[in-house]
Amino acid sequence: MKQHTPSRFCGSCVIAGTLLCGMMGAALHLLRPDYNPLRNFLSEYLVGPFGFLGTATAYMMAATFLMLLVGLRRSVHPSGFLTASCVLLGVMVISVCVCAVFPIDLIPPDGSHPTFTRACIIHLVSSVLGGVSLIALILTLPNAYKRDEKWRSLSQTTLFLGFLILVCLLGLILVPFYLRGLAQRVMSLLVGIWLLLTGLRLRQPPNDQTYDRAFGQID
Repeated sequence: MKQHTPSRFCGSCVIAGTLLCGMMGAALHLLRPDYNPLRNFLSEYLVGPFGFLGTATAYMMAATFLMLLVGLRRSVHPSGFLTASCVLLGVMVISVCVCAVFPIDLIPPDGSHPTFTRACIIHLVSSVLGGVSLIALILTLPNAYKRDEKWRSLSQTTLFLGFLILVCLLGLILVPFYLRGLAQRVMSLLVGIWLLLTGLRLRQPPNDQTYDRAFGQID
């Protein structure tokens, strides 16, 4: 049980962080009724009134990803796929933090391109890097799950959610401008579902075979 305690703690942090990010995001939408959720990107809540709350939400999400990294590293059977997944998670943590430090410029209501400052360019590059890392992570992680009896049943669900997130990411590029905010929010919802499912699995104790193997009781 002592071996399971760190993973359980990380799982609790992932669940709490995901729910808290959701509540903070909902509060931002209520506090900024001038923004259109169908059009405005979530990153636009990092500037203007209550921008500090948007920044705090971004840092909370980065902390949630970090606890997920630690939990997966301690709970899932070691493999090359797990190492790659943890590296991708680390890239996502850094990407979210950079986006919080360098917020994007507000997009004009008519949909025209904003004036790109250095901070805006850094934010966009970090956002693209984080999105690519997220897709690669959710496509790589199921292969790590398949090598662990406790996590094997979650591999197909994770892969399916990864496919839906990929569709939403493509939607950010392909859908009309006035619907890109909606595509991003659907993608964020799917990421939240994935985080909650992973956090719940982290909180589960290992099965007897996995526990015995960890202590060298199985030949």
